[in-house]
Amino acid sequence: MSPPPSVASPLFEPLRIGGITVPNRIMQAAHSKQYSDRVESDRETAYFVRRSQGGCGLFVAGNQFVHPSGSIRGFQDAFRPEAADADRRMTDAIHDAGAKIFVQLNHHGAQAMPDGPDGPRPVYAPSRILSPSTAHATREMSVADIGEFTESWARSAEIAQRGGFDGVEVHMAHGYLLHQFLSPLYNARTDEYGGDLEGRVRFTREVLAAVRERVGEDFVVGIRIVANEFHPEGMDAAALRTVIGMLQESSRIDFLDLAGGGYHNVHYVFPSSAMPYAWLRDEVAAVKAANPGIPVFGVGAALSVEQADAVIRDGIADMVALTRAQIADPDLALKLRDGREDSIRHCIRLNQGCLGRGSRGLPMSCTVNPLAGRERERTPRPAAASAQRWVVVGGGPAGMRAAVELASDGHAVTLLERTAHLGGQLRLAGAVPGRDSIHLLIDDLRRDLAAAGVRVRLGVNATAELLRQGQPEGIVIATGAIAPRATSLAIGGAYRGGFPDGWTVDAFTAASDPASLGRRVAVIDADGTAYASGIVLTLLTKVDQLTLVTPFETVFPHVGAGYDRPLLLESLGSHRGFERCVSHRVDLVAPGSLALTDTVTGAVGVRDGLDAIVAIEPRASVAIAGIGADDPWPGTRIVAIGDAFTPRTIDDAIFEAVELAYDVAGLATLRG
Repeated sequence: MSPPPSVASPLFEPLRIGGITVPNRIMQAAHSKQYSDRVESDRETAYFVRRSQGGCGLFVAGNQFVHPSGSIRGFQDAFRPEAADADRRMTDAIHDAGAKIFVQLNHHGAQAMPDGPDGPRPVYAPSRILSPSTAHATREMSVADIGEFTESWARSAEIAQRGGFDGVEVHMAHGYLLHQFLSPLYNARTDEYGGDLEGRVRFTREVLAAVRERVGEDFVVGIRIVANEFHPEGMDAAALRTVIGMLQESSRIDFLDLAGGGYHNVHYVFPSSAMPYAWLRDEVAAVKAANPGIPVFGVGAALSVEQADAVIRDGIADMVALTRAQIADPDLALKLRDGREDSIRHCIRLNQGCLGRGSRGLPMSCTVNPLAGRERERTPRPAAASAQRWVVVGGGPAGMRAAVELASDGHAVTLLERTAHLGGQLRLAGAVPGRDSIHLLIDDLRRDLAAAGVRVRLGVNATAELLRQGQPEGIVIATGAIAPRATSLAIGGAYRGGFPDGWTVDAFTAASDPASLGRRVAVIDADGTAYASGIVLTLLTKVDQLTLVTPFETVFPHVGAGYDRPLLLESLGSHRGFERCVSHRVDLVAPGSLALTDTVTGAVGVRDGLDAIVAIEPRASVAIAGIGADDPWPGTRIVAIGDAFTPRTIDDAIFEAVELAYDVAGLATLRG
């Protein structure tokens, strides 16, 4: 390790929390990974240990469930006695690596699915409501249910203590069960567990008292609580500070881990790139000012990872949660400590590899760090025994990352890019409102190309003849994709009579110069992904009226896995000129006019007076004439990756670039 910088950062001062001392002020808050099922796994342990080695001072594992009615496949059950041994193996490894770890104890309440890992079950909540996440009706908890769940929290805390955790975090945020009891948005009870604030706080008080009695005074017990519900009918920041004070009156609380919102506005629970970086900063500072004697954990408080120390220095919080940032760069803490901020691999906050995969029941990964969660399988590669000459064609995310990885292993790499700029489709994506964080990825890749010694040649058209002249030992085709002027779909699509011969503008052309389209635009979307929504969001900044026509039953049906769909719909609805025609196909395209048919009712209609018609079709791969991955070329290996193989996402592009390097090193088998 490098020595600490001469000017000490407050991030690396130890912090006393209850009866333990955490080595520094950088933490990872609880986040869903789906690396374990029922009890902790070796995969989960390896993930935490890698970030412990990278300098993180404190982790909160979770969430772990306190009752069978809350169990979810791919998550841990805190109530299982056998969990203690698995917990101990993990906590011992983390302690050996120098960090501390708490565990978050939770029940999703109304947000739980009615069909669990072991079969159907009731969905519990304070009152009978429609769940904002599943739309299922809930069971109003009885007083007996409340007593049973209180005991479940206490028993789970006792098991966690035996498992070697340094403390427990009682989860009463994010619209989960204890939060539901606190909030007038969910709690309509009229008995002693509802009504005024005193009644709504009662269940949480009883849980905290039961947990403290079970684990004793020497064990750390803290809470995760929202600092603001961000809803006009919910609790504001002042009300939540009152709640925190009421809870402290009856139980000692060793730390406050803050959050915001709930499933009624889920973009606060899982903030994406469209949310400001320091979106909760003011609320965190107000809670800290009201609780000077209790450690406060700052979530959503840092203006950037490079400015995380200001959260401590300015007294906003006592610890800084850099959770996704350490998924992206497990060495983040050491880089901040050693003054190596210029080598940080930044999280770009798209929620695709982490939350997006998790919402589909898949283990967490990371757009910019595909090794996250695969620390056991993807150990560091050794330097190449002999340097090979590689040419990478294409300066988008797949090509840039492949060049970086190969050159970092010791190969001689030249990157050829047809245009005058690196970035590829990232340049268009970064212009989408709310997605400017993508520029962090472009900047990181440019920096890494230079650091790895990649020879970059811009403005070069990589023909087969040119590539053959260089006689490289390997060629990476990372030429990306285009927005086609026709369709590549053999079935389905947006047009009843086939793609029109004229009168449409392709998506890339439209997004590159939306002001040239005119003020009244129709967009025909046959894609339905975040790519399509990005095109529409871009156009909405320059037009007065936009009519979205799609054959799908809803707008952008493939957007939502990253939990930013509500924010997308809010953005669309805020534009007074936005109109949607779902379940429609196009019969005819003419200058300034569309003839449409409703595929459900058969009704026909016309949209006319249009200045432009933009056709969004699934993108098509760009090939190099005369060369392909299947073409015989003795002595030269040819590999297509990313959109050049088949158009998909940034995650796929970077994943395949990294896997290629492992394959060249003889440590993996690359698909395709």
